[in-house]
Amino acid sequence: MGISIVFPHLIGEEQNRVLELNLKMIKEHTLGQYEILFLGTTNRKDLVYQGFNILASLAKYEHILFTNTDVLLAKDWDKNIHNCNADWISFRIVECGAIGSDGAMISKNFGMTAKDFRYNEFETFMKQEYKGRPEYEDGFVWYMPSVIKKSKFMELGGFETYPPFPQAAHDITFRNKAVQEGWTFKISNYSWAYHLQRARENNHDKPERI
Repeated sequence: MGISIVFPHLIGEEQNRVLELNLKMIKEHTLGQYEILFLGTTNRKDLVYQGFNILASLAKYEHILFTNTDVLLAKDWDKNIHNCNADWISFRIVECGAIGSDGAMISKNFGMTAKDFRYNEFETFMKQEYKGRPEYEDGFVWYMPSVIKKSKFMELGGFETYPPFPQAAHDITFRNKAVQEGWTFKISNYSWAYHLQRARENNHDKPERI
């Protein structure tokens, strides 16, 4: 039992620093077994959704965490994932405020770059925020990061890829299809992430497995 972590990566100086921090935090903050599959490119932003589909098809675990380079996972983020029977599990997400975000997210600035990210402050805030909350709630927060069952993702055909990113937001289309198919949606109140909002465009042709 484990989780496959998949994400696209836009290669660049700052994005690579974020990637290094991301990988370090995954190693330090993940309790169970996991694998990481990512795709990186310097100029093929149009391959984002195709890249997610490729990585999902390669994943060895039933639970897949769809995420991005600039999404940093908090301590014990996977603690309650395997106990949840939902088809789609949302995380609680803190946005740094570099750009506007959906009202389901929490806006609070703990740094906007890998260098100035203040994890200890974020963790203190996080613990106060989830204190007294139930383990899970029905509902949906956002598309990335989310844990989706591989079998359900493949059964639904994965993300559409045309028109290419950023002309279309195929994650929205995919979720609408999942709702129509009667998927169950839960929010894990003990699974937290911090979004630097820096590396939004992504992808490449050769998967790397860690």
